Amino acid sequence: MLSERAHAEIQTAIAKYPDKRSALMPALYIAQREYGWLPGEAIKELAEIFCLSETQVGSVASFYTMYDLQSVGKHVVLFCTDLPCALRGAEEMLEQIEHKLGCKAGATTTDGKITLREAPCLGGCDHAPVMLIDNEEHAQDLTPEKIDELIERLRRA
Repeated sequence: MLSERAHAEIQTAIAKYPDKRSALMPALYIAQREYGWLPGEAIKELAEIFCLSETQVGSVASFYTMYDLQSVGKHVVLFCTDLPCALRGAEEMLEQIEHKLGCKAGATTTDGKITLREAPCLGGCDHAPVMLIDNEEHAQDLTPEKIDELIERLRRA
């Protein structure tokens, strides 16, 4: 169940738009932060708040890669594998990340700390290769050394 704080944040987001449905994506972020992911219970709560069906809310959540419909690690790392990143060594870097974490893209480390996912595009083509950490931090112009530093920081966090 969403906390009072989360409900208040969602109401604040709704107030910013002439049509409250426009606040659905920010509300999904709020619910995801609250639960750690978007279980069916969160989808149902948001459907009630927005007067939408669970299918409508679930469709939005499942369309975008930044929403988690399965339990994830403490940190979620999205790594871009689109063409601009690939041209700058993303494939080799993804292999490096998988080796360092001990899990393949799409999985979570055995300690539950880091979930690694491939992303088709993170909107940072001019600074490729890029990754997005916890839907907040854009790591750009990646090198093998930067990747090692980022992973070690996430492990300590």
